[in-house]
Amino acid sequence: MAYSCMKKMTGKTYSLDGERDFYRQNWPKEVAPGETLELYLSCWLNAKQLFGNKKVLDIGAGKCGYTRVIAERFNPEMIVACELLTDRMMPVFKVNENRKLCFVTGNCFELPFKNSSFEIVFGSLVLHHLPDLEKVIAEINRVLGRKGRYIGLEPNPFNPLQIYKHYCAGVSPNQILLYPWYLNQFKECGFQIKIKYFYPKLYWLKIPFWGSLMGIIAEKNG
Repeated sequence: MAYSCMKKMTGKTYSLDGERDFYRQNWPKEVAPGETLELYLSCWLNAKQLFGNKKVLDIGAGKCGYTRVIAERFNPEMIVACELLTDRMMPVFKVNENRKLCFVTGNCFELPFKNSSFEIVFGSLVLHHLPDLEKVIAEINRVLGRKGRYIGLEPNPFNPLQIYKHYCAGVSPNQILLYPWYLNQFKECGFQIKIKYFYPKLYWLKIPFWGSLMGIIAEKNG
């Protein structure tokens, strides 16, 4: 999908200043508990198998809640939290004692890592903040090794509550409703992609309309 086509579909291009101004309103001061986040992963993934003994990159890591959960519960070989806004990582950085967990300031359009550095790239609620999506997926593809996987969580764009939040709640100026066909860019980069809609506390529901989240697994063909 060409850049101009993606821009036409979303109507936006990424604003660094807009993202920074949005998050400056509420810098995190404390480390959030991880039990709920662990559920959000385990209810639709075999998380221990996927993350265990793998080199993992968490893009748009934000407050590093998921980064810390993966590091502490799912035994990766290493995991790197990569976040544009350093202050968002600080509460977890200050208390971290896990040598497998590292922190890097960087952006998703130019990831500060060598080619084929990771086996897993993870992203939680990040792609729907990146309207220039094809650039990000190209970078994900670059830093993943052979048979690498992207694993992501995004708001379900078909869920009425998520639609309401998008149009009526205060959101980042970069935010888009991330429809599944936008993710076809993964296929154009040589990935096979699977999408699952689910509600974490009622994860057995398989109706797209009801699921609050969209789980994404994209695997490189070779």
